[in-house]
Amino acid sequence: MTTLALARPTLSARAQYGMQVVSRAIGVLTARARYAPRAERGPVPFNTMFDTGRIGCLEAEHRELEQFDLYLFDVMNSPVLNGQIVFEYGTLVRAIDGWQRRRVLDVGTGRSTFPRWMSAQGASVTTFDLAAPVEAPLTGFQERVDHIVAHRFGVVRPVAGSMLRLPFADGAFDLVTSVSVLEHLDTDLPNRSYVDYAEQQRRLAIALDEMLRVTAPGGLIYITSECCDYGRATTDSWRGAYYYVDGPPLSAAWPVGDVARLFYRYLTDRGCVLVDGLDFDPSGIGCRRRWTSRGPFFSGFAVLARKIA
Repeated sequence: MTTLALARPTLSARAQYGMQVVSRAIGVLTARARYAPRAERGPVPFNTMFDTGRIGCLEAEHRELEQFDLYLFDVMNSPVLNGQIVFEYGTLVRAIDGWQRRRVLDVGTGRSTFPRWMSAQGASVTTFDLAAPVEAPLTGFQERVDHIVAHRFGVVRPVAGSMLRLPFADGAFDLVTSVSVLEHLDTDLPNRSYVDYAEQQRRLAIALDEMLRVTAPGGLIYITSECCDYGRATTDSWRGAYYYVDGPPLSAAWPVGDVARLFYRYLTDRGCVLVDGLDFDPSGIGCRRRWTSRGPFFSGFAVLARKIA
């Protein structure tokens, strides 16, 4: 006797993806429904190392950003990222009193929609990437859903080139941002060859000088990047995502002991002031609260400086 087994219907990969996108869209709308007014700026340090213990202080900014679209909802709530994007984006949102008519340049945007959020708040935003971006923007079904979900999707002006020679006039922007980009100066693109540390530092100085040049007097520079205690770090979950092909097993982060010299001191030596002072202690990287999803002894840091002249 032969029995016929009834095949259980299965969803195609495309259908599953569509359901995931719709589920995240519902998450955005649910977040919007529970929205609470943003709190007044509190004692959150701007020039500091990532610390999961302080993420709760940025809860209002977290809730405000996650309502915008699918990308921001995902990265603000990702358990893998462990609050790092809340720290990076939320710190800047906490620092800015108003976005209307603010001229913004975002260097190394990739697929981030944070510049579109800034535009939706009233800023005039220019994004800047390589001619062949490493991260292609999200398109297709997700982009269409984003346009439906977002209050106002925001409009940005994309420009391509090298951050070592920004094609903009002196003082063209009120705010220049670069979020988790400068650590990748360890890679030459598009050939994906490793750049030694001495050359990384040289290129970093040029990139910072260019950001300073295009910032108007009185304007702000906001940077986030990665740091590491290479003497103690042994693994890195980002290793598979490194741009270079051949090179050291651990990279794409500034030695934690060099961060103050390479970033904070460099900017103040060139006529900037650090907004609300400096709260960066390299020894803090030994604390587990400071570790990012990359692993032990990897952390992130933020820089917020005002150009005086």
